[in-house]
Amino acid sequence: MQPVEQAPQGFTGTINLRLTDLIQMVCLSRSDVVIRVSSKNGKGMISIQQGQIQHAQSGELSGEEALFEVLEWSDGQFEILPFVGAETSSIDKPWEHLLLEAIRRQDESANGSCEEDDDAPKQFDIGELFDNLDACIFPENAIQEDTDPAPAETVCRATKVLIVEDSPFFSKKIREMLERDPAIEVVGVAPHGEDLLKVLNSGATVDVITLDIEMPVMPGETTIKHVMIRHRRPVVIISSLQSHSVAKVFDFLQLGAVDFMSKPQGGEDHELYAARLQEIVKGAAKAQVSNFRRLRKHNGDNRPLPTGNSRPGKQVLVIVGGEGAHVDWFRLPLQNLCGNGIVIGLQKMPDSFLPGFCRLIETKTQVGTEPLIANHDLAPARFYFGNASRVGDFKFDSDEFSLGLKITGAETMDWKSGIQFWLCSLAEQIRDSMKICFLSAADSLPDRTTTTLLASNAKVILAPPKSAVCSQMIDSIRPYADLFPEQVIFSDPETLSEYF
Repeated sequence: MQPVEQAPQGFTGTINLRLTDLIQMVCLSRSDVVIRVSSKNGKGMISIQQGQIQHAQSGELSGEEALFEVLEWSDGQFEILPFVGAETSSIDKPWEHLLLEAIRRQDESANGSCEEDDDAPKQFDIGELFDNLDACIFPENAIQEDTDPAPAETVCRATKVLIVEDSPFFSKKIREMLERDPAIEVVGVAPHGEDLLKVLNSGATVDVITLDIEMPVMPGETTIKHVMIRHRRPVVIISSLQSHSVAKVFDFLQLGAVDFMSKPQGGEDHELYAARLQEIVKGAAKAQVSNFRRLRKHNGDNRPLPTGNSRPGKQVLVIVGGEGAHVDWFRLPLQNLCGNGIVIGLQKMPDSFLPGFCRLIETKTQVGTEPLIANHDLAPARFYFGNASRVGDFKFDSDEFSLGLKITGAETMDWKSGIQFWLCSLAEQIRDSMKICFLSAADSLPDRTTTTLLASNAKVILAPPKSAVCSQMIDSIRPYADLFPEQVIFSDPETLSEYF
């Protein structure tokens, strides 16, 4: 009788790591496996095929919610089995998106609405994990630079742009518009994210990436995650965006995109569009994307202010944000700020997106938010959000503490000119009751505007330069901090209520 030949059993053993770590390693290696999980919280199963999560089951739950439930378990055991194929595919999102969402939920569960404690254990950092895993699994990528291009080098030569667009028609149009500016050089066009990553892995010099959202092979959402994690280059979203696309755009801004704009539309003035496109790309080239911070659940410090604050409810706060500042609006303690006076936000953004962005701010911060695109009577307890492109007259009533805005014409200004007009006009009337906070922006503020603000006794609050994606506006004002230490101070967006 012939002895029965035993099938090789392979290695067995134990390893202590988080499920998110394990799934990332499996997906990066493009394996076909089933991960069976046992915990005191229950039993679960995750199927992965060719590096993508296909199905998850936990009790009666299936699909994404089952996956998120299993990933919330803090301990237990797992077993890796060969992939035999799920009867149904209950998950169709990229694994990077799913793990980022799982980690966001873990952050929310751990942090609640409390401030971060410096002495508390640090939260899991997906970017750092990707860096480490990428160097281990793809050693040829470990030599890639993980820092932004040197600003000095960018200044001395043309801004090098890589266009990621699957439509030959639009990629040709965008290239033609960009190359009208001698300060911009288009170094290539990639039809999808995988080709983009090949270009970046080759070591090509790229200062800015323009990225479409909807693409074949690798969608824009997956692409920007790889760019931000492995290459850290400024990204500008250029896609078929409508006013109702604000939530989708914000998803990309939360992933690190510096700015966005819609593709050119039929009947649109292409000369004006080309000028805006060139301005946005050159502004994004100034970004230090390593300063980008992922948005957490809590929206700043909304605790009640201590008693004894000067002139509660009798102040006007104007907050200015440009490139790289879109996420900062959700870090502000808006409930607290709006309870202490009139709060105006001026963000570099097209008119068509203002109403949608206002709804997004209102939903996420629970503060009533109104777009400044028409005549308004401004008062405390609400947040007013505009882009400073409209010419208007302001009328401040210190007794009633109200601010009237009357749009005087249909003409518009570019953002930099508009910011100067709005700030100087408001400071002239409000004077020492006015405070101005500057967030990330790629434009500098002219000295004459800064001196006008300081001469009116307005207080200027600057975000710390190292926390701003684009610090050019902050840097232009920063020298005045030594000359006017009582008027020019620094504060993170989250702690702005300490000064208002």
